[in-house]
Amino acid sequence: MASLKDQIRKAQDIKHQDDVEIPEWVPGVRFRVTGLPSGDWEAYQNSLTKMTRRDSADGIEMSVRSRKAEIVAKALRDQETDELVFTDPREGVSILSKKSAGIVNGLFELVRHLSDDDKDFTQRVREAEAGFGDGPS
Repeated sequence: MASLKDQIRKAQDIKHQDDVEIPEWVPGVRFRVTGLPSGDWEAYQNSLTKMTRRDSADGIEMSVRSRKAEIVAKALRDQETDELVFTDPREGVSILSKKSAGIVNGLFELVRHLSDDDKDFTQRVREAEAGFGDGPS
């Protein structure tokens, strides 16, 4: 019997959605969009806000930046091969940052949903409790 650690390691818990069409980009092609693993999502969250302290009467300056194109680049896959569309995330960001904000934002929201970031803690606990006795899926 595998240890709990091995069972967790082998669990396939990253959600994805197939059949995502973006006709404005590539008509007739279907993409797979995946959620992100915890480490990638946390790195994204931690990068959103940057605080800088200046020695002045103004005190602390805070800036917020969006990295939606980066998240989409890490989550957009060829549905047929499951390979990333953008194997170089920097190139993906460069390309996606010049595309429709509405499309990129829609894909970002899908990644956010697949990563379970659009649920509060109570919803996550209820879902975990509901599936607790189901065993491997």
